[in-house]
Amino acid sequence: MAKPRDWSKVIERLNMSKSGELKVKMGSPGSAQVTRCRLLEQWNNLEAETVGATLVLRVPR
Repeated sequence: MAKPRDWSKVIERLNMSKSGELKVKMGSPGSAQVTRCRLLEQWNNLEAETVGATLVLRVPR
């Protein structure tokens, strides 16, 4: 079974990225959508969208 992601570390990596964008491949489009909602609820100043099973995270400019 896959180890759960540490979303705090993912957000930290996003904040350090030069592009201000990070793409995270999820297991399915449904899990990407649910994760998007949870992340938006938990973190301020975050933009998130899903493209199929990929979760695209952005720091608003």
